[in-house]
Amino acid sequence: MKSIRRMPMKNRFLSLGAMAALIALIFFASAGCSNPNVDTAKVRKVMQGITPAEVPRLEEALTDIDAGKYQDALMPLRRVAYAAKLNKAQTKMLEETIAKVRAKISKGQS
Repeated sequence: MKSIRRMPMKNRFLSLGAMAALIALIFFASAGCSNPNVDTAKVRKVMQGITPAEVPRLEEALTDIDAGKYQDALMPLRRVAYAAKLNKAQTKMLEETIAKVRAKISKGQS
């Protein structure tokens, strides 16, 4: 396999894109989709200690999940993932929760 430095720019982006797609596929396949239900109590427990500004967004998302409003829960979850300073356990929990919410949405549950 050629070194990435020696590949033309177009091929570099294709290779990096293929690697990113593969990583995303592996992540979503193993992100806890075997149990599609979101345990919001567990999420609340793991997410204790996030930045105070993000607590209302997280609570909004978890309340929406409890009510079965998965589409409404996705944006606040993504905002928390983007804005909050998270440790590894919190990051993993949030990624799994987002994956489960997306799975629910793709199955037609809103």
